[in-house]
Amino acid sequence: MRYIIGLLILVCLWACSKEDWLDNSQPEINPFAVPADATGEEAELRRGFFDRTGMYLLFSDTLIAREVNALSGEKEYVYTTVRLEWNMVSTNAGVDSFICYPYKTLEERKALTEFVEEKVLTDVPEIFYPYSMMLLDCLVYYKDNYGTFDAPVELSFYSGMQSTVIALGNLTALTEEEKEILKNDLVGEMVASKITAIPDADWEEFYSYSDEYYKLSSQYEVPEPIEACGYLRTYSGGWGGPDFHTKEYDLLAYVEEIFKLSETEFRETYAEWPIIIDKMEAMVKVLHEYGVKVYE
Repeated sequence: MRYIIGLLILVCLWACSKEDWLDNSQPEINPFAVPADATGEEAELRRGFFDRTGMYLLFSDTLIAREVNALSGEKEYVYTTVRLEWNMVSTNAGVDSFICYPYKTLEERKALTEFVEEKVLTDVPEIFYPYSMMLLDCLVYYKDNYGTFDAPVELSFYSGMQSTVIALGNLTALTEEEKEILKNDLVGEMVASKITAIPDADWEEFYSYSDEYYKLSSQYEVPEPIEACGYLRTYSGGWGGPDFHTKEYDLLAYVEEIFKLSETEFRETYAEWPIIIDKMEAMVKVLHEYGVKVYE
């Protein structure tokens, strides 16, 4: 029976002219860019943002909805979406997932775009810009622990390979003081998420203070207190956590702490550990060289 069905399909394909074949071919396009024929205020808002920043602006994780011909002869839609779960390096055996909640009105989208462009990006050098920026009302994250999902978490910032997401809800409800705090948090998040854009060679002085400990085979070999070795406790969470003693997490811990604390708070918090103060100063010096406005 299978042989007969296969033979009938071959005969049909041979008998039909090329003009009768289903054609789902599409021209080569960049799904992150605004379609050339798109009009309206939102299209112009996205085009203007790209022209000024070089980043694609998104308001949803859906990039393209294409109408194609199904085998049944019916029309159906195929969606191309941003894959926020993609990462360069992942120790997660499962598949994390995200739910994106877009703003419902153009005015909300305009307000967040203006805040990000005029307040946040003015303090972030272009070297730390992502490929695209997605501005949402809400972003919900589900972490997959080997087939079992943790409780959902709402994120205000997430940096993925394809896009950086900023989800701030009702921005207009915040006071000016709250917006300033939020701006500083977002600047720190953007710099921290792309800190590897600065070459390792530029961190030579920073690395020199804890160089002997990077060579250890395990974080558990770092003597206590780890602060005396120049480490912060940000990623020293015990078994199953990241290796805080590596260059990668040492760098990340410092840049996050520097943006979380004012210079006075940092110096007071770690006054007992001169090596930590020295590493902070070494990092700030490099950040200043790259145009990052911190501790000025």
